This record gives sequence, C-alpha cells and structure tokens, in this order.
Amino acid sequence: MGEVAGGAEPASVEHEASAGAGRQQKPAQPMAVQAAISEVNQIIETLRATLDDMDEVLETLELAERQKNADEHEIETLRRALRQLHRPRESK
Repeated sequence: MGEVAGGAEPASVEHEASAGAGRQQKPAQPMAVQAAISEVNQIIETLRATLDDMDEVLETLELAERQKNADEHEIETLRRALRQLHRPRESK
C-alpha cells in the first residue's frame, strides 16, 4: 500500500509541472526592460561613488597612521632627551 501512495505523489507533481510548461510566457515590456537597465546603471553609479568615498577614507586613515607613527617617534626622542637631563652628572 505504501508503494501506491508514494507512486501517486510524483505523478501529481509531474502533471503540475507539465501544465506550467504549456503556458506561454509573455515577453517583457520594452519600458520595463529599459527601467531595469536604468536602475542597474544607477546602482553602478552609486557603487562607484561609494568606492570613491571609501578610497578617501582609506587615504585619511593611512595619513593618520603615518602621523601617529611620527608622533610616537617624536615622543620617544623627547623622553630620551628628558632622561638625559635627569641623569646625575658624573664628576671627574
């Protein structure tokens, strides 16, 4: 009995699929296609602008990193100079 139930189900699925295949699809309206093309072009432009913004952010971050490194080097130089001033002087 399980075979009959199992065999009947795929037949109904095949029937639904073949009924859908018999329908003719309407071609897209030219204005709908043009609107889709326009929307895709707008998305591309937005992505390009976003990429430009991200490049600017990257440049700013790289500049900040270089400045931080230069500041750390200058601080270390000043610390060394301060330690030199605070060392007890050796008398000869």
